[in-house]
Amino acid sequence: MSDRHSGSLPGILAMLIAGVLLGLSYNAIGLRSRHPWGLDWIGRDKLAELAGMEAVGVGGNGDPGSSSLYSGSDDPFAIGPTAQLPEIPAVGRPVRIELSALEQYFEADAALIIDARDRFEFEEGHIPGAINLPYDEVITDPVVLESVDTGGRPIVTYCGGGTCDVSLSLAGELFYAGHERVAVYVGGFPEWVEAGNPVENGPKGPGGES
Repeated sequence: MSDRHSGSLPGILAMLIAGVLLGLSYNAIGLRSRHPWGLDWIGRDKLAELAGMEAVGVGGNGDPGSSSLYSGSDDPFAIGPTAQLPEIPAVGRPVRIELSALEQYFEADAALIIDARDRFEFEEGHIPGAINLPYDEVITDPVVLESVDTGGRPIVTYCGGGTCDVSLSLAGELFYAGHERVAVYVGGFPEWVEAGNPVENGPKGPGGES
């Protein structure tokens, strides 16, 4: 090997080592900057994250209707069964709620249900008793989010299900506005209708007025 080539090896090695160290530093900074619940409120990532979480209304064996939350044994937020309703606790982030649990809350009028879809979709049909807070409108007015009157109840947000993610975004904004017990019904209005549940038409605003 010529002196010219052998002299360049230390430089190449130095560049490789510097690149690896820079990459490790970048990753460390990125991990520290994530939300405390590890949920970035961006597009489909939100759906993938919530789809993989244990949810209110699903037991450790996957059976719907069980009154437990995050029931995996290795989850630090695992709780036991409650006497009446599955609990929507304040755990520092929004959680996911299943249809069976939402139906229980609906029957007991024990949650403030918020439809995050636009006004036209809401007026065409929504979960009875739900109020309409279109995400695209309220995101520019934090005062509306802060002034939502829950009556001491937890909040459940929903939208059009499937790839619709405005309910997840709205849940995050409500949490940041100071509402600690917030759940997202990922199945959305289509799943609610498919299950044969009641539907209401017409407008309803943040105060519940029609």
